[in-house]
Amino acid sequence: MTTTPQTLVENIDQLVSLPDVCIRVNELVDSANYSATRVAEVISQDVDISARLLRLVNSALFGLQSKVDTISRAVAIAGSDEVRSLVMATTAVRSFTGIPEELVNMATFWRHSIMTGVMSQLLATHTKTLHSERLFVMGMLHDVGRLVIYLTLPEKAREILLVTGGDDWVSAEAEEDALGFNHMDVGAELMRAWGLPEGLEMVARHHHRPSEARDHQRDVALVHIAWAVARGETAGFSVDEMLWAIDPVAWEVTGLSPQIVAPMVEEMLTKSAETINLMLAPMSRKRA
Repeated sequence: MTTTPQTLVENIDQLVSLPDVCIRVNELVDSANYSATRVAEVISQDVDISARLLRLVNSALFGLQSKVDTISRAVAIAGSDEVRSLVMATTAVRSFTGIPEELVNMATFWRHSIMTGVMSQLLATHTKTLHSERLFVMGMLHDVGRLVIYLTLPEKAREILLVTGGDDWVSAEAEEDALGFNHMDVGAELMRAWGLPEGLEMVARHHHRPSEARDHQRDVALVHIAWAVARGETAGFSVDEMLWAIDPVAWEVTGLSPQIVAPMVEEMLTKSAETINLMLAPMSRKRA
């Protein structure tokens, strides 16, 4: 059978076990009998997800004036689609297990992903993009297609890493040569399979190449800029080096520029570190 992004995502169900709460929230949000109260009840049954979700909603990312202390209030403030995406992002961190360390350091992977998410949201806020908090999940899940490839095609993944030396700037091309598709194609297919909003699918598919996006161009461009800065930080680049490879289309679509973004980098890194601690720190087992 020919290997395609679709077949990889179909196979991932056997390797990645999403918590029941994810499946039930997805079903509820998409059903005709949708109820925000019922969604909150389902989420509240998972102590860990509830605690992490409340910490996120109460963090600087949402900038709320008063503390949110119940999941029902979080759903009311953020909206059902946003909460569904946040639940998926939160559980993805703990669901992808068993990937060989030589293919990816999971802590490093998620630090980069969360950093990209935070920076995407901050850039969206700066450009007065509506509902900028949704960019956090878009940025956080942008690279999840890599994990699918690592899990389902570990030998091919090793070959690709040997070719690229771990350089993400050329990984998509190497994947296309070896597989006939790349991690962005796989990530987009996974977003679709998980029932997430179309914007997440577009970001996953085009974050390396924003000029190819035909829909959700602004979201894709914002995540592309954030991805480049986060990748540059991981590689130890200077701010100028982080920004040089950004697709000019991303500047044009967002109205941003290197001169605007460069002074923002330090603040974005500080806020990223805070959110990384929120997302990756062990949680107590008491009910949120």
